[in-house]
Amino acid sequence: MRLRSRPTVVTACVATALMTLAGCGSGEGEGTDTTASSSSSNSSSASSEPTYDEAHIMTEVRKADRAFRALDPNELIPEDADWVTDSYRTKYNSDTKELKDAGLVQKGKVTTKSLHLATSEPDAPGGWQVTVYNCNVSTRRVYQDGEDVSADPLDPSKPLPEGPRESVLLDSYTTPDGGKSWQLDDVAPVEGKDSQDTPCDQ
Repeated sequence: MRLRSRPTVVTACVATALMTLAGCGSGEGEGTDTTASSSSSNSSSASSEPTYDEAHIMTEVRKADRAFRALDPNELIPEDADWVTDSYRTKYNSDTKELKDAGLVQKGKVTTKSLHLATSEPDAPGGWQVTVYNCNVSTRRVYQDGEDVSADPLDPSKPLPEGPRESVLLDSYTTPDGGKSWQLDDVAPVEGKDSQDTPCDQ
């Protein structure tokens, strides 16, 4: 069965699998603007929340990232997972169920190579938020009835090229307790020239 002959919904699911569930989130393939100004994680703030430095934040972010990467790509994020927000868990689990309903199975993995703090906004609307550059490599592919049906996320009409794929993601985190712990809240791709201006390309 050729890629072009598959129903549109299946092709879209394949592309979604490689973007959203492999860690490319709700960006829907759009590049992420990386020119936003960053603020220090321990800068002075009108907020009464306690201050945690960058080292603490990144330690917590790495814990959450390890938990995310350890998750079987075909399984749901557990309800008791404390490393993710309810909103991101709901979106992720909804996409996973959609793939299962379409008879799609994911194989391979996404490996984080390095993480770099991008921005820290203690006084962001809704509470302290940070964004983190995630430099990673993916071998994730999608199968249906044992056949590789992986579609290129940027052009679902084309098959996904063979071999590992390096990418840059911008992970967003929020804190439920004033900076003590951090939860994954969203993931978006950083593409083109923007990705070349990140620490991942250094």
